[in-house]
Amino acid sequence: MKAIRVGFALVCVLSATGLSPGAKHYVAVDGRPENAGTEAAPWDLASALGGAQPVVPGDAIWIQGGTYQYPDRQPGTNGYAVKLAGAEGKPIHVRPVPGDRVTVDGGLRIEGPSRFLWIWDLEIIVSENLTMTRVAKDSGSHPKDLARPWGSLNILGGEHCKYIHLAIHDNAQGIGFWKPAVDSEVHGCLIYDNGWIGPDRFHGPGIYGQNETGIKAVTDNIFFGNYSNTTQFYGSSRAYVDNFRIDGNIAFGPRQQGERSTFLIGGGRGSRGIVVKNNILYEIPLSVGYTAKDSEDCVVEGNTILRNGLSIHGFKTVTEKHNFIWPGRPKDTVPEIATAFVRPSKYDPNRANLAVVNWPKSTTVHVDLASFLRTGDAFRIQSALDFFGPPVVEGAYQGTPVAVPMPVEERTGQGEFCAFVILRQSQDRIDR
Repeated sequence: MKAIRVGFALVCVLSATGLSPGAKHYVAVDGRPENAGTEAAPWDLASALGGAQPVVPGDAIWIQGGTYQYPDRQPGTNGYAVKLAGAEGKPIHVRPVPGDRVTVDGGLRIEGPSRFLWIWDLEIIVSENLTMTRVAKDSGSHPKDLARPWGSLNILGGEHCKYIHLAIHDNAQGIGFWKPAVDSEVHGCLIYDNGWIGPDRFHGPGIYGQNETGIKAVTDNIFFGNYSNTTQFYGSSRAYVDNFRIDGNIAFGPRQQGERSTFLIGGGRGSRGIVVKNNILYEIPLSVGYTAKDSEDCVVEGNTILRNGLSIHGFKTVTEKHNFIWPGRPKDTVPEIATAFVRPSKYDPNRANLAVVNWPKSTTVHVDLASFLRTGDAFRIQSALDFFGPPVVEGAYQGTPVAVPMPVEERTGQGEFCAFVILRQSQDRIDR
C-alpha cells in the first residue's frame, strides 16, 4: 500500500489537551534504528515503539505515511511490541504525521513498562484477511488452518494509557483490553470486520476485556461488522469484570449473521462498578451481567436500543433510567421523522461521531449539526462503512441542516441506520 495523504489533515492540536509536546521524533517505512529519528533521518517502527530509542516523557513520535508490515506472519502473532513510558502530565504521543495514512499490518501489543501513552489515528489490520478465506476448518479460538497473524490492538499492559481514533479492522479480534491495563481508555475508534467463522461458531469480538482494579473506559467508539460479540467484557468464575465505564459508543448490525452480536458486560464472577451510559445500539442487544448471581452494582442510563432489547442479570443494586428501547411495546409504530445523535470527540475539537436513525428510509436525511459546526466551517462527513473513501458530504457549513446520503446496505438494515464521522478542517497546525 502506498502512503496516502488523506483529504485535509486530521489534526488535533496538542495544546487542546492541556499538554505541551516535548521532543519530536520521526518514523518511516524505510527508517533505520541507527538513524537520528529526525524527519530527514527517521527511525524504524519496531525500535521506536519497542523502547530501544531515547524517547522520554512528553515526547511525540510522528509516523510518516505508509504500510508497516510486521515481518513475522506466523499464526497467532500480535505484531509490534510497544514499550513506552511517559509520566503524569507528560504522556508520550504516537500518531501519524498530520494528513498521512499509517497502516500497521500485523497488530500492536502494548506491554510493560508502558504508561501515560497516547496512541492516535493509526489503522491496524491483518492484510491476509483481505484476500484469504475467513472460514476455518478447525474449531476453537485459535484455528491452526487460518495461517496468518492474530493482529489486533492487544493491550497486555500499560497504565494510564489512551487509544484514540484508531481504525481497527480485519483482525482476528478488534481489541484485547486485559487486566494489567489499569486506568486506561479506548476512545473514538472504528472497530469493524474483525473475526472469522469456525465450524463451532462465529469468532472474534470487537473488543474483549477484563478488569479488576482501576477503571477501564470504552467511550465513543463505532462498532460494526464484527463476526462475534460487539463487546465481550467477560470471563469465567476466576476472571474479574469490574469497574468498566462504557459510554457513548455506537454499534450496529453484524455483517456476518452469526448468533453472537451482544453488547455484553458480565461473566461467571460477580461484577461491581459497572456503568453503561449513552450508547446507541441498532439491532444489537445490551446485556449487563451474565451467569454470575452475586454482582454488586451497575448503572444503565440513557442508552438507545433499536430493534433489540436490554437485559440486566444478577446485580444487587441496579440504577436503570432514561433508556429508550424500540420497539418497547408490541403496538409501537415506526416513527415518521429521522433521529440523529452527534457525539463530539473528547480529545479532538475538530472531530465528532454521528449516528442517524433513518426511520422513513429516505435516500437523504437532513441533519442539524449546529451543536458541533459553526457557520463557515470547512468540514467533511465520512461514512463509517468507508472511512478512508470519498466523503459523503463536504463543503462549508451554512448554518442550516446538512443533507446526508444514507447507504442502502445489508448490514445497515436497508438504509435505516448508519454511523458517520464528522471532520472539521482546523485552522491550527502543529509545528513539527
